[in-house]
Amino acid sequence: FSIQQHQTRGYSSLSSLFVIRCSGGLVCQAQRLEHLKHFVSRKALDIDGVGEKLLELLITEGLLKTQADLFRLQPSQLIGLDRMAEKSASNVIASIDQARETTLARFLYALGIRDVGEATARTLAARFRTLDALMAADTEALMAVDDVGPIVASHVQHFFAVDENRAVIADLLAAGVHWPDEPEQPTTGPDLSGQTWVLTGTLESMSRDAAADALRALGAKVSGSVSAKTTVVVAGPGAGSKLTKATELGIQVIDERALLEVLS
Repeated sequence: FSIQQHQTRGYSSLSSLFVIRCSGGLVCQAQRLEHLKHFVSRKALDIDGVGEKLLELLITEGLLKTQADLFRLQPSQLIGLDRMAEKSASNVIASIDQARETTLARFLYALGIRDVGEATARTLAARFRTLDALMAADTEALMAVDDVGPIVASHVQHFFAVDENRAVIADLLAAGVHWPDEPEQPTTGPDLSGQTWVLTGTLESMSRDAAADALRALGAKVSGSVSAKTTVVVAGPGAGSKLTKATELGIQVIDERALLEVLS
């Protein structure tokens, strides 16, 4: 564990407050269940059918110690667990196998690095493009990334400096977890740095996730909600309350055709 000291205000009898935080990383036994719950969650590796109750059973049975152990499970090990018949066991293993193919951003988020949420994971993946490059990055390189300050940079560096964390990551890669290469940042196109875009409704030529990634590659921040700070709202068929709010706030609204012109 680590002890962090924080200055306090308004207390005459206390000059500081000490907060104890676990630094055990991916192999901490006390936090094993929480780490695994995060790892399989929808926004991480999204392993359907693997919930808290099943994780607890697998930990109790000694079948799960790290995230990599998930990818070594066999149907025969699941059959006989509470409410787990042959069909259910096969479905769970199929979901785990499907999760081997992911994205670098999802993988980084799934690792549970302190203060690295979805947006920061996507930004780090887009900037460094490979896991090796990110693991080797120094403080200066990390802080050159949007939304990464000295605190987040230190958390990222500390996480990858822990030998046990590196061992689990190597184990996951050896178990077949992989992702496609991150695309290179475009060298041409509009600079959308400082702008906040919102996507709502249905897009026909691409998924909203793909459109969001393309906008981020041009420097834009993509938000899930409309506010006074929103720059542009892209509205497709079925757009609802977000379009209404954008209209009320006088925010620029464009359709998919205009979006494609921006991206091209």
